[in-house]
Amino acid sequence: MPHKYSIRSVTLAAAALVAVASGASAAMDHHDHAAHESAAADEHAAHRAQMAATGSDAAVSQMSYAVPDIALQDSNGRTVRLRDVLAGDRPVAVNFIFTTCKTICPVMTATMLQTQHHLADADMRPNFVSITIDPEFDDAETLREYASRYGANWTFLTGSRSDVISVLQAFDAYRGAKANHVAVTLLRAPNAPQWTRVEGLASADQLAQLWRDITS
Repeated sequence: MPHKYSIRSVTLAAAALVAVASGASAAMDHHDHAAHESAAADEHAAHRAQMAATGSDAAVSQMSYAVPDIALQDSNGRTVRLRDVLAGDRPVAVNFIFTTCKTICPVMTATMLQTQHHLADADMRPNFVSITIDPEFDDAETLREYASRYGANWTFLTGSRSDVISVLQAFDAYRGAKANHVAVTLLRAPNAPQWTRVEGLASADQLAQLWRDITS
């Protein structure tokens, strides 16, 4: 059984991240996506509910995952093997986002960026990886523009829908539709037998401290 405990988020910090992220996401206008967005009255309703439910807590557990041997594409259009990117001897931090999300995904990206800054002086820094859950829209160019908008200099990955679903299922992050996806961050120290799974909107301070704990 995985060990679980609860950590408290910093509410004001999360609110500030939402404000910054909302401003960034409002600038998005790519591939005539307006028609795509209007297909549902509020496709982010589930995200808003999740933010209200989990904005103050994040569940942390130790989990074992088998990284699928799947080829994906990075934001430069290069084909990479996921097992190479997430090799067991590499320190990694992974999350799942999509670029048209206006709620939890911008917050998670901003938090990842802040976590990267917090760990700039750490003896061991993770390789940050974001995997889109909307590969049909988030091609390499879209991910590259998204990363540039946030000043995110880590690895962004996309791929075929079937391959991305396989990845999400492997990490217990698949919820059937992008609007229902959960806020999950996965951390793993080099050669660690398990991943540290953070489910919910943890703050950058908390993620950085978790990283220092698992690598100390």
